[in-house]
Amino acid sequence: MATLKVIFQNNSGLTDDKVSIGFVSGSSTAAFNISYQDTNGNQTEVKNIQQLNTVKGSGNWYSLKDLSNGVSITNFSGRIYIAYGQAWSVLSAGYEPAQSITDQNFFLRYDKMEITFNGAASDVADLTSIDYWSIPMELTTTLSGTIVQTDYGIKSGSTAETIYAQLNALTATSQSGLAGALPALVPGSFTQSSNQLGSGFARIIGPSSYPPIGGVPVTPYNLFEEYIDYLVNTFGPNTVKSDKIKGLGAGIIATIAGQFNGVGPNVPTSGPQSAQKYDLTTSIDNQGNITLSGTVGSETKNITMVFAKSDLINPSGIYGANAPFKKNGGGSENPANDVYGWITGDLLAGFNIGAIGSTAKINNEVVGGMNSSDWFTLPISSLFSNLQSKPAYYNQFAATLQPLSDDYNFAYSDRFSPVLISLNPVSVDTLQIAFSDVKIE
Repeated sequence: MATLKVIFQNNSGLTDDKVSIGFVSGSSTAAFNISYQDTNGNQTEVKNIQQLNTVKGSGNWYSLKDLSNGVSITNFSGRIYIAYGQAWSVLSAGYEPAQSITDQNFFLRYDKMEITFNGAASDVADLTSIDYWSIPMELTTTLSGTIVQTDYGIKSGSTAETIYAQLNALTATSQSGLAGALPALVPGSFTQSSNQLGSGFARIIGPSSYPPIGGVPVTPYNLFEEYIDYLVNTFGPNTVKSDKIKGLGAGIIATIAGQFNGVGPNVPTSGPQSAQKYDLTTSIDNQGNITLSGTVGSETKNITMVFAKSDLINPSGIYGANAPFKKNGGGSENPANDVYGWITGDLLAGFNIGAIGSTAKINNEVVGGMNSSDWFTLPISSLFSNLQSKPAYYNQFAATLQPLSDDYNFAYSDRFSPVLISLNPVSVDTLQIAFSDVKIE
């Protein structure tokens, strides 16, 4: 059975006893086999790592001092958390911290990376700042001591301080226009009814991590509402077919079309998880609701997917890639791991990068007139501000991170750039997770 060695490199300036490591499985039914060597005097014993959040309490955290020799993984799919100073406590079985001021762990300093290793060629790891940015990390894989691949949390030419400053500047002045919105910096101006549990820099909350509009804390990021209103005014039902973008106008804003390759190593031969083509016209009404209509797979009848504007502009919608839709007039459903989830991904990715309604030309082709699948072939350097002139018309958080870090910056950034690193046991035997700090003057 293949085993992956995971070692930790502490570049934070904190002593190892001030750094805690925890392991959270992504599924209650998935295999979980991680061990480490516990040394006591002259005796060394191999012990099994326990999942961090199985029961309410202080949590199964491990001091980096105790994991100085790393851990050995044979089966694990989930997140490895790193906490500086006081680690977060487990409020209930299966709990992970919410980005809410009512969460008693809100002010603590922690971050995470993601990993899947079961000894398969498809195993991968990644860094993610989709939910928040806190502790700069770097992933390095090796085979017999030779470096294979590196995932840079801080790209060459950048610094942690640069990332902090640029992300913090995005919400120093609220862009959402909502009453009570505060900068995304934690703790910043946030207050809590009980005693504040931490001070100084903890995290900068990502736009997808806020509660629905009306919740607390109130999102300070732009809501994509101005972008949607622009599409209504430029290509909506009261317009004619546009000279700027062939085929758009009179309500049509995009073409969502491409090839879905199916789900899993054993792709089904039929059904929504099977490999199939899709070709849907995307239209918008005067209220900003969006309808996809066309064919999916071999189905000859018209397929419709309706997305309400109110769902799109909520943090979980365009930002969080989880906007619900109504298919063929049925009840509301969230994107799943199937062709309809993939189609939803095309639409929401188009909003995040600014491709929908874009008049920018690349290789003499207007981006807004392309099929959605062709957006994913565009150079990463051509996205965001190169597709739209107004910052409100793309994901500013993702656009800021993209040139500075290899972290996932929004849910579909892997469609545009290689954010995953391989853990194929044939070519990798060790993964190093290095973590540092940000010095704020």
